[in-house]
Amino acid sequence: MKRGKVDLTLALFLFLLLVIGTIMVFSASSIMAINRYHSLTYFFRKQLVWSLLSLLLLVGFSKFDYRILQKPPLPFILLASAFALLAGLYGFGLRINGARRWYSLGLFNFQPSEFAKWAIIIYFAHYISGSKRNIRNFKEHFLPLILILAGMMVLIMFQPDLSTALMLGIICLSLMYVGGAKMKHLTAISLPLLPAVIFLLTRRSYQAGRISSWIKGLHDPMQAGYQIRQSLIGLGRGGWFGNGLGQSKQKFFFLPDSHTDFIFSILGEEFGFIGATLVLLIFLFILYRGIYIARKSPDNFGKFLALGITLSIVLYAFINVAVVSMLVPATGLPMPFVSYGGSNLIFLGFSGGLLLSISRHSRQSKPNWSERSERTERLYHTVITTD
Repeated sequence: MKRGKVDLTLALFLFLLLVIGTIMVFSASSIMAINRYHSLTYFFRKQLVWSLLSLLLLVGFSKFDYRILQKPPLPFILLASAFALLAGLYGFGLRINGARRWYSLGLFNFQPSEFAKWAIIIYFAHYISGSKRNIRNFKEHFLPLILILAGMMVLIMFQPDLSTALMLGIICLSLMYVGGAKMKHLTAISLPLLPAVIFLLTRRSYQAGRISSWIKGLHDPMQAGYQIRQSLIGLGRGGWFGNGLGQSKQKFFFLPDSHTDFIFSILGEEFGFIGATLVLLIFLFILYRGIYIARKSPDNFGKFLALGITLSIVLYAFINVAVVSMLVPATGLPMPFVSYGGSNLIFLGFSGGLLLSISRHSRQSKPNWSERSERTERLYHTVITTD
């Protein structure tokens, strides 16, 4: 194995997203900041600090040997810590808008579901890549992973945070599929989730309201469809080239959550179709490089870790865009590196650094794929046809 240079192009695009996010948070939050806190830069200052910490983690972990995370008992410790932090929310969590998703740490709030997301990706990558584990064996290896995933999803769902729980399930089941799990096992596990999700949606009024808002859409523009209508107005006002940085009208209290979940609408209003498309192309490039890095990883742990990190970044981004453009109901998922938030940025810096760390290691010859990873190779060759 040879240690090479970090993927500088990927590093540049991750840094570019951080810069875009910091600028857009300042633009989208300035009116709310001066109205509530009498300071134009209240949210911007916090975002700038978190962005710098995220950048430090990005650089620091790019020099870190990712294989250390595979050494027992570290994956288990991370997983157990995630469960403990999630369970502790019900006794010590900070309640905001009826949800217990954060710990108050004085200067900032910490969201343990972000830590849990990366912890379970590391654990799954470690477990699936184990030399003596065959994930096709339902009782010995497939079922234990499903029980771990189900336990974490339940803890997150009852915060309540159904969107994060479902995204976690999609990412982990994808890793299991690529790792060689039988489709009939995955189908048997996935199908019962549909009625469970429907039950949870109808049980909680605010989640049912999100579905109702999406279905009614523009037919009820002043009530259920207000937020999505304002989001579409913002995107539409941007035209091809946008109205210019800082020239958004929707941030003047027309569009709720303009600096968090719906920041992409402000970006589209100020930079237009061209600017919004360029941001989406950045995420598509991250998808491409992430899969390429996974393919060139010298070991299976690096392959699954790189794939899990890539999915966690890109899926969040495109689900966020789908919400803003009314393709799916509101989920409450932020846009990675762009939306306002501390916990999200910190762990994005950590995960981006790990992805760059994996890119620093490569084999000179074609990897010797194990039988368990044949499906992985077919997937990579489908997406990437050239080295």
